[in-house]
Amino acid sequence: MASKMGGDPREEGRIACETGGARGDCPYPAGTPEHEAWAEGWDEAEEMKVISGEEDGAAPA
Repeated sequence: MASKMGGDPREEGRIACETGGARGDCPYPAGTPEHEAWAEGWDEAEEMKVISGEEDGAAPA
């Protein structure tokens, strides 16, 4: 699934999370497959931050 910018929305969401973007900053309209993929990418990156202990207040695994 390609984004408006020609990239992968899931990857865009992952990068947004890793660079400090908020989950609500998704550039795709709610209810679209691109929005869902972007949010999934963001969530996956956030989960990795928590698991690795990078998230504020999280204990290292």
